[in-house]
Amino acid sequence: MRILTVHNYYGQYAPGGEGNVFEAETRLLKAHGHQVASYTRTNAELMRLGLAGRLRLAWNSAWSRQAYRAVQAEIRRFGPDLMHVHNTWMMLSPSIFAAAKELGVATVLTAHNYRLACPTGQFLRNGRVCEDCLGKRPWRAVVHRCYRDSILASWLVYRMSQTNRQRGTFRRDVDAIIALTGFAKEKLAAAGIPHGRIHVKPNFIEDPLEGRKPSPAGDGAVFIGRLSKEKGLSILLAAWAGIDYPLTVVGDGPLRQELEAAAPPNVRFLGWVDRKDVLGLVAQAGFAVLPSQWYEGFPCTLVECMAMGRAVVASRLGAMAEIVADGRTGLLFEPGDPGDLRAKVESLIHQDGSAERMGHQARKDYLENYTAEKNYETLMSIYRSAAGGGRLAREVA
Repeated sequence: MRILTVHNYYGQYAPGGEGNVFEAETRLLKAHGHQVASYTRTNAELMRLGLAGRLRLAWNSAWSRQAYRAVQAEIRRFGPDLMHVHNTWMMLSPSIFAAAKELGVATVLTAHNYRLACPTGQFLRNGRVCEDCLGKRPWRAVVHRCYRDSILASWLVYRMSQTNRQRGTFRRDVDAIIALTGFAKEKLAAAGIPHGRIHVKPNFIEDPLEGRKPSPAGDGAVFIGRLSKEKGLSILLAAWAGIDYPLTVVGDGPLRQELEAAAPPNVRFLGWVDRKDVLGLVAQAGFAVLPSQWYEGFPCTLVECMAMGRAVVASRLGAMAEIVADGRTGLLFEPGDPGDLRAKVESLIHQDGSAERMGHQARKDYLENYTAEKNYETLMSIYRSAAGGGRLAREVA
């Protein structure tokens, strides 16, 4: 197959999860002998534009003729059978799907977040889950300044959402949409995406242990992620104020200074850490903690911990409640409740062997569901569906 993979990098802090998945899937396709070309943009390009250029780009973020022409030029140059897109916000826009369809190229979109159902992509307002716009005109996102606490920025994402909803972009120009969990599939369907066009395919990671057995559970807990409000770090620190057990926080973000100032003495902040070193920290820990206050798309750090044979304590919310089997591969706590989080953490600390047992099962779940080969099989099935039974479908088969 000839596959064009497309991604718009956000350009914030360290490389993000969506970008890592895009790069991993591109490598996976190449490793299986497909001819792959990648077309990428980054929102860091905004820094090189003057005020007039930024205003023009903001207006075009709903439907960019420039991106339409650029992607068509790339399609004519490379001649792909299929275009697989991971993100279009904001340098590209959904216009690229119409560009591909006009040239007869099958299209696939991975919905890494909930932007097709919620303009901000998170179903989150004022630190709480919010579904006020689900299945409705999302003007409430503007009224509540949901995106970056800005009326203008919120109006831009509202305009992008409404323009493409009215055009039917995601019903007409996208042949297959990948949801990362069954939970996400139901949210997209509630937003009006045809149920049969949505396929569930989780993210994957290469086996960090390369078939070796995990090391025994160590001492201490670890959090890995962006230090921003929706990740629930304030809940985590409030819980940890009553826990006599070390916690290592790995990651960077806008709240780092504030969180460090409020942290108990048994919490250390390492900032951004290279992935190889992150895996080493997970191997040294007893378990991981994921206290997010939003649904999450598909946290790859969670699967990394499972692959390393570590139990995870996570919010009973969205994707996390689907990935973590409560009492088997980890523990779930009530979202936003530091007391319940503390109780679940204490149970892992003080019940001998429970973290080890759950970590062993987490490793087993990883091998059954989240390896590269399992992912490749599912991806090929989705490509066949996107092809609709034509020449491409026969080639994929």
